[in-house]
Amino acid sequence: MSKKNFILLVNMLLCVTLLCACGKEEENPHIVPEWEDAYKEIVRNMESYLADSYIFRQEPDRANSDSCIGYIGIHDFDDDSVPELIIGDVVSIGIFTYEGGMVKKIADLYEPEDWGCINGVYYKDNTIILVNNGSDGSCYVCPSYHDGEYVTGVFDEYNLDTVTANGKEVAEEKFKIWFDLAGLLDDSSIPRSRIKKRMELPQLL
Repeated sequence: MSKKNFILLVNMLLCVTLLCACGKEEENPHIVPEWEDAYKEIVRNMESYLADSYIFRQEPDRANSDSCIGYIGIHDFDDDSVPELIIGDVVSIGIFTYEGGMVKKIADLYEPEDWGCINGVYYKDNTIILVNNGSDGSCYVCPSYHDGEYVTGVFDEYNLDTVTANGKEVAEEKFKIWFDLAGLLDDSSIPRSRIKKRMELPQLL
């Protein structure tokens, strides 16, 4: 199975389909992989597992709402046949993996405070990008898996003097080759869905 075909991205209403077995588990649909049950806990209690560095979720209109606009998908970033869970909302995205019988958070991803909210999430191969679109340009946060480690880059079309990868400044040309923004934006996006907060198990089944 190719990596591209391995990618599964659906909305919350098809959560069980999204979290069904992949890889070897597909050979027997009655076998539920361990990562599926583990990821369901994250999905059911999404906000408690996501970062809120700027306290955006405490704003009255968000805190009092029983739902949010969110993103959910799974993708095997490191090609080890165990997919990573991608889940989040307009405030932040969390990436989780299943290893040694436990779920581990790989990354908390969010836009710099003055950029605003996440209004697009795209993926390709071993990279995913968070996009904030403005009237005169866009800003990108790009985690990727390279040479056995995760790298996060930040690219702001409004401020080309501060292009970074893992917190260190890099040349714009190198960044675009490494993270291939054009290729990512031409590929697939994770659709935004209206997600019920604190979903109970019966609603997922």
